[in-house]
Amino acid sequence: MENLSKPRPYYSISADQTLEILETSREGLSCDEALGRLNKLGKNILPKEKKFSRLMLFLNQFNSPLMFIIIGAAIASFFVGHLTDSFFIIFVILINTVVGFIQENKAEKTLEKLKKSAKFYCRVIREGRKKEILSEDLTLGDIVEIQSGDRVPADGRIISSQGLRIDESMLTGEWIGVEKNEEKLDENTEVNERSNSVFLGSIVEEGRALFIVAATGINTQLGEISKMIKKEKETMAPIQRKFMHLSRLMGVAIIISIAVFATINVFRGEDLRNVFITSIALIVSAVPAGLLPAITVILILGMRRLAKQKALVRKLNSNETMGSVTVICMDKTGTLTQGKMQVSHVLTGEKELLHHNGELSNIYHSDRLELHIKVLEIATLVNDAYIENPDDEFSRWIIRGRPTDRALLIAGANAGIQKDELEKPLSLLKEIPFNSDKKYASHIYQTGKNQATIYFLGAPEIAIKRSGRMEINKKSEHLTSRKGRELINRVEELTNQGLRVLACGSKKISLDDLEKYSGDEWEKEINNLHLVGFIALKDPLRQDVSQSIKIAEKAGVRPVIVTGDHKNTASSIMKELGYEIDKAKILEGKDLELMSDKELEEKVGKVSIFARVLPIHKIRIIRAFQSRGEIVAMVGDGINDAPALKAADVGIAIGSGTDIAKGVSDIILLDNSFSVIVKAIEQGRLIVQNIRRVIIYLIADDFSELFLFFSSIALGLPFPLYPIQILWINLVEDGFPDIALTTEKDTRGLMQEKPRGLGEPILNRAYKKFMIAVFLVSGLAALGTFFFALKYFGDLEKTRTLIFALIAFDSLIFAFSVRSFKQSVFNSQVFSNKFLNGAVLISLAFLLAGIYFPPFQKLLQT
Repeated sequence: MENLSKPRPYYSISADQTLEILETSREGLSCDEALGRLNKLGKNILPKEKKFSRLMLFLNQFNSPLMFIIIGAAIASFFVGHLTDSFFIIFVILINTVVGFIQENKAEKTLEKLKKSAKFYCRVIREGRKKEILSEDLTLGDIVEIQSGDRVPADGRIISSQGLRIDESMLTGEWIGVEKNEEKLDENTEVNERSNSVFLGSIVEEGRALFIVAATGINTQLGEISKMIKKEKETMAPIQRKFMHLSRLMGVAIIISIAVFATINVFRGEDLRNVFITSIALIVSAVPAGLLPAITVILILGMRRLAKQKALVRKLNSNETMGSVTVICMDKTGTLTQGKMQVSHVLTGEKELLHHNGELSNIYHSDRLELHIKVLEIATLVNDAYIENPDDEFSRWIIRGRPTDRALLIAGANAGIQKDELEKPLSLLKEIPFNSDKKYASHIYQTGKNQATIYFLGAPEIAIKRSGRMEINKKSEHLTSRKGRELINRVEELTNQGLRVLACGSKKISLDDLEKYSGDEWEKEINNLHLVGFIALKDPLRQDVSQSIKIAEKAGVRPVIVTGDHKNTASSIMKELGYEIDKAKILEGKDLELMSDKELEEKVGKVSIFARVLPIHKIRIIRAFQSRGEIVAMVGDGINDAPALKAADVGIAIGSGTDIAKGVSDIILLDNSFSVIVKAIEQGRLIVQNIRRVIIYLIADDFSELFLFFSSIALGLPFPLYPIQILWINLVEDGFPDIALTTEKDTRGLMQEKPRGLGEPILNRAYKKFMIAVFLVSGLAALGTFFFALKYFGDLEKTRTLIFALIAFDSLIFAFSVRSFKQSVFNSQVFSNKFLNGAVLISLAFLLAGIYFPPFQKLLQT
C-alpha cells in the first residue's frame, strides 16, 4: 500500500502501465478495495488551517516594547499606592488593545463570510459501474469520469479522452484552456506542460475523459501549494520594524535616565521610597502613553477610507506598508485582465475592426462592413451558447456555454445580431460540435428551396487548408494573392501576441448532394470553403489598470508581471499598457531553474516580465526583490498566487479570486478595482505622515517634561508637577489633539514623492533636530517660569498649578505647528482641520476645569 502512494512520473509512462502500477483496471476498484485504501491513505482533502484564534489576536495587541514599558509603569504605580495613576495608564492600554482587536477581528469575520464550502461530488467507476461519491472519498487507483463543467476532484493520469480542454488558470495563471490527451510525455516535462494529466481544482471547459487518480489530498499539486503557504512566514511590516526599533531606543533611553537619576539620589542620601516614587513619575513623564492608541486610530481611519473604496484591509499594519512599496508584482490573468474571453478583433480582407475603439458596436446596418457582419453572423450561428433571459437588459443577461461561444455570442449581440432572428428563416440540418482533435465546428442550414449552406468556425490553419479563395472588395481572390498573404500574416502576428484566433468560412451545397451522404460522411464537403474572415479573442485588461500603473510608476513604484502565461502573451499585455519590453527584460521559469538565488537577486532588478513561472518560482522572485531591500506588494487571484501573496510584504487578492488567495492576503479588492491599489499607496503615505505628526507631537512634548524634571532636580528644586498632573496633560490635554491629528487628510504631493527606503527611520535627521529644538525651547521656558515663579510666589502648590497650565497650553498651540512640516504655522489653512479645532477647545475647557472645578482641583491638587 505504501508503494502506491509513492510519487511517480505517471505522465511519462503509458496509461496501461499506470493502471498496472496503481493495481487497478479500467473497470475501477472494488468497493472493498477502495474503502481499504481510503482508510490506509486518508481522505482526499487538504489539511485544514487552525481555527482563527481571537484570543491570540487580542494578545498580539500587546506585542510592543513600548507597551511593556507602559505596563511596567502601571504595575509600579499600583505597588507604591498611586492607584489613580495606575488606573489611568491601564485605561490607555485598554483603549489601544480593544480598538485594534475590534478592527482586525471585524476584518477576519468579513473574510470568513467570503469563504465557500469546498465539498463537491464526482463520478467514479467502481466494479465496472458508474456512481457519484463525495470527492473527499476518492482514493489512489479510482477511475474518474469528467465532462464539460466539472471540477477535477484529484490529480490523475488520463487514460482516454474526447476533445478535452481544461481551464487550469487557478494553478498556472493561463487564461486559455489547455487541450488534453492520453499520450505519454518526456520525463522532464514541466507541470504546466503535462497535457496527459489533470489537476485538482481545475475546471473542464469542454469534452470528456476518464482518468486514474494518481494523487490525492496533500500529495496533489494543490497540496504542494498548500505546503508552500504553510512553510512561508509572514513578513513584518516596515512600520512594525521601525516602531519596534524606536520603542527599544526610547525604552533604553528611559531606563538609563531613570537609573542615573535613582543612583544620584541614593548617593545623596534620599529616602529610597521617595526615589522610587520619583522614578515612577519620570517613567510616566517620559512614556508617550497616547502614542499607541493614536497610531491604532491612524491605521483604522486608513482602513475605513479604503473600505469606502471597496477594499477589505485584513491587517492594520498593511495600510502603512503600502506607502513604502517599491515593487508591485502582478499576476496577469484575473489581475491585470478580467479573466474572461472577449472578441478583440474582426479581420477581413478589407478592414480590421477593433473592440477597444468601439468599432464592433452597432455595425449591423452598415453598408461598408458587410463582410464583418457576415463573420459575426457565422460565429453566432455556429455556436452552442444561449441566453437564459433574452428579454432582460443586456447588462443582466445570463449566458451559458463554453467561454469561447459566450464571447462570440456577446460580440454578435453588441454588433446588433440576434441569434433568434438570424435562425428564423433558416433550418438546421446537420451539425458537428467543436472538437479539440478536429479543431473546428460546423453547422449546415437550409437557406433556399434546394440549397444549403455549410458554415465553418475553427482554427486558422485548418480553415486555410480547407479554403481556396476569400472575398476582398466584393471580389473573390485566391489566398495566395497579396491581400490574402497580408491577412494571413496579420493572423500570425495576433497568434504570436497570445490571442486566440478563429476563422469563419462558408460553402453552398445543394440538398440533393447533401442527401447522398449518410451519418457524418457529409464532412467530406468541408473543403474548398470560401474564407470570410477571422475573429481574435483575448482576455481584456481591466478598465482602470493602465492609468493606475502609470500613477504608481510616477510615485516611484515599479510594476513587474509574474505570470504562468507565455511570454508573448505577457509582452502583448504590457504593450497594450504602453510599455515596449525588450527581450533581455523577460525571464521564463526554465531560466530561473538554472539560476542560484544570488544570481536571481542580481538579475531581478532588470526584469519586467517573468513568464511560465510556477508557484515556487514566484516565491523566489519575491525573496530576490526583498533581498535587494525592496518592499514588495504581490497582486493575485489564483491558488498558484497564494504562496507569493503570503511571502510578499503586502499580499493583495482580487475579490473574484480563490478563497485560498484571499485567506493569505493582507488586502482584498472586493470589487476587483485595480485603482484601489493606488489609493492604498496614497493612504499608506498619508498614514506615515500622520504617524510622524503624532510621534513628534507626543515625544517632543513628553521629553520637554522630562527635561524640566531633570533640570529641576539638578538645581535642587522640588518636583515641578505631580504624577497625576503629568498623566492629565498626557491623556487629556495631549490626548484630544493627539487623536485629532490622526484625521489629517491632505495628500497633496504624496504621490509625487519617492517611496521611503527600507532603512529610513520613521524620524529622519531633520525631524529629530526639530524635536530636540522643541523640547529644549519648551523645557527651558517651563524651567525658567518654574524657577522664578517659585521665588516670586514662594508657594509650591500655586507654582505647580502655573507650570501645569503653561505646559498644557503650550501643547495645544504646538498641535497646530505639527500639522504641516512644509508650511509655516502662520498660513490661511492653519485652522482647516475642524476636528483639531474642536479637540483644542475641549482640551482648553478641561484645562480650566482642572484648575477651577473643585472635584478636579482635589484630584489634580491645583
